Amino acid sequence: MDNDERRNLAEKLDEDLESWVNSKIEENKSKTTDRSLEKEQTVDELYEELKNHPAFMTEFDETKPLSAAMEGLQALKYESDSNDDNALSYKEDGNRNFQRKKYRWAIDSYTAGIRCKSADKNLNAVLYTNRAAANYHIGNYLSAFNDCVIARKFKPDHMKAITRGVQCSLQRKTYETAISWCDDGLAISADDVKLLEMRSKADQLLRHEKKEERKRLLKQKNEAKVERQLLEAIKQRNIRLEQERANGDGGGTELDVDLLESCHPSRARVALDADGVLHWPVMFLYPEFGETDFVTSFCENSRFIDHLSAMFCPSVEPPTWDPERRYTMDSIEIYFEERDQKKLHRVSAASTLKEILQDSRFVIASGTPNFFLLVKNSDFAKNFLARYS
Repeated sequence: MDNDERRNLAEKLDEDLESWVNSKIEENKSKTTDRSLEKEQTVDELYEELKNHPAFMTEFDETKPLSAAMEGLQALKYESDSNDDNALSYKEDGNRNFQRKKYRWAIDSYTAGIRCKSADKNLNAVLYTNRAAANYHIGNYLSAFNDCVIARKFKPDHMKAITRGVQCSLQRKTYETAISWCDDGLAISADDVKLLEMRSKADQLLRHEKKEERKRLLKQKNEAKVERQLLEAIKQRNIRLEQERANGDGGGTELDVDLLESCHPSRARVALDADGVLHWPVMFLYPEFGETDFVTSFCENSRFIDHLSAMFCPSVEPPTWDPERRYTMDSIEIYFEERDQKKLHRVSAASTLKEILQDSRFVIASGTPNFFLLVKNSDFAKNFLARYS
């Protein structure tokens, strides 16, 4: 809007205001002289009527379309030749929106004020600090903190920027920064109660965080030690794991703890007890019925017969898929698969798990040894074994 347009708008507003006042005078003259027949307008009613005229309005509904006069006044408000005045107008708008808890609108207003590039350092510091406050209230703690940093570049001793920066740091759990900013503020105002309280809180939280970090590192160190011992125990037994990685120097294979992770929902994993004995999760598969049994902890020194006799003893209710009790200790045959050669190998029920796992043909996949259980001489067993012949 140029100067001529501003002048024309001002003249039109003057004319509208004069016309409105004259209409009120004429309206008053036309009223009947018999006051008993008409209710007299109160001061409050007159005040409400005045507030609705653009010349006297202090607030308006920003969600509704503006009248031409209001649009003109808004344009005049933000098109001053002074960048400082424009920035100040946006700051006042932002403050109103902030007080009404319309924080995103407040952010827009403060941002518009910042873009005016006022030469007033104090005003710029206030704009950035106020925008930080609005961002803080909607949870944008990083943006709010960054605004506090910029505000302090304009005015290093701006206490509101320092205080807000400390609050943001506490929310972001950057406690060392919070303490540093508190110290900056206390160097300016040593008795600031709010800063003293926040510094004490930040110091306590920092101490707790460091304590928890030490505990975490110690736990991590102990877990790494246990994992090294576990891998060494597996290596000493010459137990093979699927997808062992080749060493870069060509010196054999390297065991990785990730190869021990189970795909079973229980997430059971091989463990090394205090006596140096391994306990494995084991899967028994019944291919005839598509069923499985999962043993979460099978001691390597235990025999297969020890587990299977407990699972299939006459006193135990048979599984729902075997109502005829075809699976008994006398009828069950145990096999493992040699994946490289696509062969099945018979396992003696009297064997220990350790003895089978040390067989060079056995490879553990997904950290879980698998075994097929078949009914001896059954038609299904014959057909199943024929596939591997």
